[in-house]
Formats: sequence, C-alpha cells, structure tokens
Amino acid sequence: MRKSGIFVLMFLAGVGTVSAQRYDIGGSVIDMNGITALDMFNYSQTSHNFGTARSMAMGGALTSLGGDMASMSINPAGLGMYRTNEITLTPMVGVARASTDASPYDSNTSTRFSMANFGFIFKAYEGTGKVLAVNIGFGYNRLADFNYDTSFYRGGNQSTIAGVFARQLQNSGMGSADFYDSSDRFDWYRIDPAYWGAALGYKVGLINDDKGSWAPDYFGNNPSVGQYTSLESRGAIGEYAISAGMNIDNKLYIGMTVGIQDLYQRRKMYYGENYAYAEGDHAAGREVQYFNYNQTAIADGTGVNLKFGITYRPIESLRIGVAVHTPTWYKVDFSYQAGMVSRVFDNSTGQYISPDPDGMTERWDDEGAYSWNFRTPTRLLLGASYTFGQMAIISVDYERDWYNDIRTGSTPVGEGVYDDFFKDNFKGSNTVRVGAEIKPVPFLSVRAGYGYNGSMVRDNKTIFSSPITYNTQYASAGLGFAVTPFMYVDLAYQYVMQKQTPYKLFYSLDTLGNGDGTYNDDYSGTYSTRYTRHNIVMTIGFRF
Repeated sequence: MRKSGIFVLMFLAGVGTVSAQRYDIGGSVIDMNGITALDMFNYSQTSHNFGTARSMAMGGALTSLGGDMASMSINPAGLGMYRTNEITLTPMVGVARASTDASPYDSNTSTRFSMANFGFIFKAYEGTGKVLAVNIGFGYNRLADFNYDTSFYRGGNQSTIAGVFARQLQNSGMGSADFYDSSDRFDWYRIDPAYWGAALGYKVGLINDDKGSWAPDYFGNNPSVGQYTSLESRGAIGEYAISAGMNIDNKLYIGMTVGIQDLYQRRKMYYGENYAYAEGDHAAGREVQYFNYNQTAIADGTGVNLKFGITYRPIESLRIGVAVHTPTWYKVDFSYQAGMVSRVFDNSTGQYISPDPDGMTERWDDEGAYSWNFRTPTRLLLGASYTFGQMAIISVDYERDWYNDIRTGSTPVGEGVYDDFFKDNFKGSNTVRVGAEIKPVPFLSVRAGYGYNGSMVRDNKTIFSSPITYNTQYASAGLGFAVTPFMYVDLAYQYVMQKQTPYKLFYSLDTLGNGDGTYNDDYSGTYSTRYTRHNIVMTIGFRF
C-alpha cells in the first residue's frame, strides 16, 4: 500500500520522554514507520576503524601516515606517498554481541561476512621537478556496520502498548468510523501514518471506541504484562572514493576525495505481550491473551561529500597531517511494512473470538518509498606520525565532529523539522586514535592500535525513544607479511565496545492531565543495551 498524500508524523516523538508538547508519544517500537532524528544521528556516525587490515590494526590512525588504501576516506594526501601501482582486497568476518539489562530469550549474536575494503592506485604522473608524482585512486571503505541481533524479555510490567495505541487515537480525534470509506471498507488511505500501529491494534481487537472514547477494553484487572522484544538489523554504510594525491618535493602532499556513500539498513522488529491475572481479575467477557507485532523498516540511500587533506614533512621522520571532511548530503528512501496478530478469548462463552485459535491477523505493506534529505556533521582531522628508520612507526590522530550541526533538508514532515533537536541534544565529539608498527625482521610487521570516541550527547542519561551509541572504544592488533616484493598479506583483529543511551519501547505522557491534578501515563520499562564486536580481516595486496 502506498502512503497517503498527507504525511504527518509525530516527529518530536524521537526527542525524549520530556517534551514541551501537549502530549508526547513514541518509543523504539512506536517510531518504526518513518526516519526520526535519532535515525539521522545514527546514520551520521561513521568511523575510521574499518578499512585495510593495516589501518584497522593501527586503530585507523592514518591522518598523517598515508600510503594506505584507507587514506582515501581519511586523508587523501596519503595517496601522494605511493611509489607504485597497487591493488588490495580486504574481506571481513564480524561478530556482534548484544547485552541488555533484561533477560535474553532469543539470539543476541550476529555473525556476518562482508567487505571492509577494496581498491586500486595507479601513478598518473611521475616527474623530476617539484611535482614528483600524481596518483589516482578508486576504492571502497566500510564506514559503519548495522549488523546486530538483540532480544530480551521482562515480566511483571504494569503497562501495555495497547494503552499507548488508545491514547494516540484519542488525541487524534478520530473514531473507528473514520477508518472506513462510504462502502464500509477499511481504508488505509484515510489514516495518517503516525497511527498505523494503533489502527492495527484496533483491527485485531486490542483497543476499541465502543464507549465513545478509545480504550484497551478487552483486558482484565491489573494484568502482569510480559514484554518480549527482538530486533534484527542488517546493513552498513560504505564509501566509494575517487581520489587524487600529489607529491611535491617529498615534503608536501596534497589530496582530494569525492566520496559517494552507500547507506542500507533493514530493521525487523518483533514486539509481543502476554498477560497473567490473579484469581478473580479476569475480564468478564472478551480478554486478550497475547499479541505479536512485527515491523520491517528499510532505509536505502546515497550521500556525497568532499575530503581535502595536506601532509607536511618538516624532517624526514616526522609527518604532520590535516584533513577536512565536508558534510555528507544524503537522500534516503524509506519503506515499511507491519503485521499484528492477537489471540482473544471470551470468558463468558468459553470460545475464541479470533477467527482461529492461532490468532486474529492483520498486515499491510507500504511500498511507496518516501525520500528524506539531511546532512551529516563537518569533520576535522589532525595527525602526527614519527618513523624510526626502517624499524618502527608511531601515529596519533585527533578528530572533531560537530554533531549539533546535523541538519534536515526536504523530508515528508517538512524542512528543518529536527534542527532544534540536534542543536539542543548533541554537541561536538572528540576522537583519539593511536597506532604503532614494529618490523622485527624486514618481511614481518607487528601492529597495534587503540581508538576512543567520546560522547556527542549533551547528557548521556537522556532517555531517548530509541538507543543511540554515544561512546565507542576499540583495540586492535595485527601482522603484516611481505610474501614477495610484489605481494603482501596483512591480518588484523579488532575488538569494539559501544555504549548506548537508555531507551523505552513505548511511552505516552499526556501533559494535559485529567483535570484532577493527576496525569495519564503509559510506558514500558527503561532498557539499556551494550554491543561488543569482534572483527577479523585479511588484506591481500599486489604492487606493480
């Protein structure tokens, strides 16, 4: 089904559990049917801990070092240091593990094979004057990985997502009659996308407006709610780089890259509830025994950026590098589908209300992708490296990213709708990368690296509607083998730890209140998830 012509998303639901709105509804289960501000933030979080096995083993600290395919996405001035043509290929095996402060019930581990890097460099010009070489390169470098599985369960909850669905429709002013056309047929075109989940809840009997207002009527008294959640994410951001680097007198290296970023993420979320009652608390009539809610959201987009870099050698052993990355201007298409099934039993008759004992099912597909346009932060990279003859190298990088400068362009909900959210909730982040290489014998290199990405969130305790990574640390090590003068093989292992902000599965905070000094609220518990990743890569390179 294609989306209706009027798209009004509750976009501020991505802001947090405290809002100046009259009511605030959202959560990671609720906010799947559009790209939120938090999604744009996540898509802006690219890093340089991927690339060739050499760059990964050295923690991505290549801003000044150069001479590596990963330089195209870090500091393209490094291409000017090449003295031969080169081709590389870097496959990667990644294992991601999730841990949540709730009991696991399904897979929390994802193992995926992917490509971390490939590319080639060729000498376009070689001279004897001031300009000694101009090298051209084309390559691919992985910048972000969205492959992970998360699942958890928590029992003893007092709130159900059905209460949020009821609140959504109550605040919308719609009644169930508004869902049907003149021929009494259910018509999705009449329903704003913000209420599609609630409409599915109505279709499978979780909520109704029989008494003139929306309510989850088909529940007994004070059920103990079990919440089941799983999220399967697949995808990545990779950059295709077209680069050029110039060597001026073996002192100054200048480079530029046109980066074309490919973004893809498919998220499949399952959320389910079951209900336990004390004796005498069962509903007199219809009673929902459980329900399951499945959603799939796909973001598929392309972005473009420019990178400029300079590396200077004041003395033979010392290199100092500076690079600037412009924002990446993204255009992302988004599509969505959802399905819901419930099991409803009538305690007064002893019969199932559902069409069959397996449940009452409703599903719809939104195949009309809508485009979202936004730009990522500007990035500044500084680096210095020192070479100890032919024996060792040490390299240090500093990176500054201005996440409070993320901006939205044309989107289905308007232009600039998230800009204040980015300015108010995010700040510039600081990243430090350190790498070292030792050559105990001419044909063997031993490498190690470390990276720390500081928080870009103004308050790490902010409870957003969806989790976002605010801190990343990684450590790595590797070996390089010069198999022949024309071929080498590099190996690397990398351990990554990502901390995420706390989040809620759903919430509805009605700040209008009830007129008697009390306020309505419906929300899941607060959850916290952490990811660890193990990446193993091998680069095969040929020089000619």
